[in-house]
Amino acid sequence: MRALLRGASLAVAVAITGCGGSDSSSGGGGGSSGPPGGGTAMKGSAVKGPLANAAVTLYQLDVNAQDGAGPQLDTGATDARAAFTGVSIPEGATGEVLVEVRADGDTVDLTTDQAPVITRLLSVTSVEAVAAGETNYPTPLSTLVVNMALANADSSANGFAGDDDGTVTADEWAAALKLAKSKVRSQFGFGLLDDSVDLLSSPPLITSDQDDQEQVVKLRTAVEAVAALMADMAETAKTADPNSTETADSMFAALSEDLNDGQVDGQSGGEAISTFSNIADVAAEVTQDPSSLTIPGSTTTVSQVATVVANETEDTGVDTDTTTAQNTTTVVEPAEVESDIDQDGTPDSSDADIDGDGLINEQDAAPFDPDRDEDGVVDGEDAFPDDPAETADTDEDGVGDNADVFPEDPTETVDTDGDGVGDNGDAFPQDPAETVDTDEDGVGDNADAFPEDPTETVDTDEDGVGDNADAFPNDPSETTDTDEDGVGDNADDFPEDPAETTDSDSDGVGDNGDAFPNDAGETTDTDNDGVGDNADAFPNDPNETTDTDNDGVGDIADAFPDDPNETQDSDSDGVGDNADDFPNDSTETTDSDGDGVGDNADAFPEDSTESVDADSDGFGANVADPDDADPCVPDTNAAACNGGSPAAVWDQFNWDQANWQ
Repeated sequence: MRALLRGASLAVAVAITGCGGSDSSSGGGGGSSGPPGGGTAMKGSAVKGPLANAAVTLYQLDVNAQDGAGPQLDTGATDARAAFTGVSIPEGATGEVLVEVRADGDTVDLTTDQAPVITRLLSVTSVEAVAAGETNYPTPLSTLVVNMALANADSSANGFAGDDDGTVTADEWAAALKLAKSKVRSQFGFGLLDDSVDLLSSPPLITSDQDDQEQVVKLRTAVEAVAALMADMAETAKTADPNSTETADSMFAALSEDLNDGQVDGQSGGEAISTFSNIADVAAEVTQDPSSLTIPGSTTTVSQVATVVANETEDTGVDTDTTTAQNTTTVVEPAEVESDIDQDGTPDSSDADIDGDGLINEQDAAPFDPDRDEDGVVDGEDAFPDDPAETADTDEDGVGDNADVFPEDPTETVDTDGDGVGDNGDAFPQDPAETVDTDEDGVGDNADAFPEDPTETVDTDEDGVGDNADAFPNDPSETTDTDEDGVGDNADDFPEDPAETTDSDSDGVGDNGDAFPNDAGETTDTDNDGVGDNADAFPNDPNETTDTDNDGVGDIADAFPDDPNETQDSDSDGVGDNADDFPNDSTETTDSDGDGVGDNADAFPEDSTESVDADSDGFGANVADPDDADPCVPDTNAAACNGGSPAAVWDQFNWDQANWQ
């Protein structure tokens, strides 16, 4: 029978393929690579048991429509291996998508090789998720989630975040979908499902060797348990009334309606649900132990789902080791009539901390949401419960550890320049080369040649003196110009005299003021005669420089420069005025007898009483010669008297001298 049914299913799949679909060779959860006209092929499988040859329809999700269906986007099917085929998100579509899977006369539940007992399954996804490759799995659990979210998105009751204004916003829908997942997971997870299981996208069948097979078995067990309970309730109704026409499918629809008001009690909006009219105690039926119930259409019990999951890979075309799935043991707990989101055993209606996040309801901004930002850390332990990027604030500075570059330093959070020093402590938060400005001069210590001197930052010539204070910033040999003459103190022989810079002859007098800059022996030439005052015997007389005989008269003016006793020769007779008895008479120099007549003119140079001998008789005219006109008076024997030469008055030497003079 299984082979026959599979053959019929395959024929239907081929027929669908011929109409634009394609059979997936990737096994359960696969899908086509995309429609001929473009768009993004949607991957997924519909699972109560895997449904082959079911109709798949995609709608633009309209959260304000009663059934959530907006404009139709595409239609397709599930193939013989229960994978979506021929169904895609059209190009240009955006937002969220409602996924509807309906069983028809050709649909087969691969678990039982029979028609499925639940014929309509729902799920939601988004265009972005499909584009990112997410696989979608419509199941009875996802159907409960979608119906609950649609029914309560605008409600403010039972933890939902609506405002009851008749219009559902995107935020209200997102919050409702998240809460519906939590409620369904807690009430019909049968103690098997934790928060890591997404009732819309976690696989309830093995699709590849990457699957967590233990989680797959647990999710699938919950799915089959719901179907088993619904089938059992239909049988109970028939037992109570043999004419009952209720089926597992109708019971499931009634359960979804009942669940929407927050409590399984056979009522919806305070009124009894007619489908349950032959069920004496709906709550008791729903909360019975499902582990011993059989999967509808088979003899396999809910507790044996692990074997089903392991073996069905042959039908879904998945080639992988299923040992883990085969060996998974499940402890199935009864369903809950009321949600217990934190699964602590206390129903939400009486739980002081409904979501179990460590915050009591009164202190919790979202008491039904243990992880508001969905970052994997419950709100009570999350320092940033509304920020999915942050969970801890180690230094308690108000910035999360992920964004905080200094998670253990409460004084720092940002390091803009990435230099390892926080912006608060970094004097230069946008300069990775600088962090400190010790002298607060606006230049960082690394670049500041004088990090502790606020008046200096640069030392261009590297002489140890900053450019601001350095009179010669480009000259490493100079730093100061005390006299501001443009020459540095080091090179300036007169650093405190602006009129001088050089002393070429090192005599202590600058070249500018030194009349003899290259003569260490001279500095001044007072009389400007070209001879320095030190060497100039007459420094104030431009006409004289030397006094060879040291007589106080310069050599130029000194007629006798080598004779200290003489300086003038007024009569230019070669005898100095000091020695010349007749300094103004060039014919006389000596007056031996002191009679006022020079020896040259004095006929008697040794006789002060006589000086003239006109008659040349040898007798002076003053006393000895009464008649100086007569050579024979007073002595007739005088040579002159006899026509001879006059008698010598002096000895021969004196006469010779006199005659020479």
